[in-house]
Amino acid sequence: MPSGINDLPSIVRQFYLLISLSTFAGCVSNPELKCNPGEQLQIHDQLFFGTETFTGEVSDAEWRDFLANAVSPRFPNGFTVLSGRGQWRGSSGEIVRERSKVLLLVHRETAESDTAIGELVDIYKRRFQQESVLRVRNQVCVSFK
Repeated sequence: MPSGINDLPSIVRQFYLLISLSTFAGCVSNPELKCNPGEQLQIHDQLFFGTETFTGEVSDAEWRDFLANAVSPRFPNGFTVLSGRGQWRGSSGEIVRERSKVLLLVHRETAESDTAIGELVDIYKRRFQQESVLRVRNQVCVSFK
């Protein structure tokens, strides 16, 4: 029976080293993105909204109303909407395939914008009986030329 790490075979020691390094690498925060001159550091949020409900599908009129009354007041500087098709696994384990809307937001990183996004997610989930809304968040460098 080995009495210490040095008594273990080389491959086992390498495995333990790899696991240790992987664990510590997960503790390192991402460095802030460095933008070029003339660019601003911003946040790019992508929100993925499913359109299937228990009573059918979110209509175009309902989606426009959500944009006008929930999104526009919170992000008056602008946003982009893409239409798509997606699939995801629900909490029941069932695969769900549905049309989706992707809301793209580029904004400064502020507590207000983070709160506004949380409100959008809550409003959409409540209004359209959704289990979840996917949020993807990245730092980006932005410029208008």
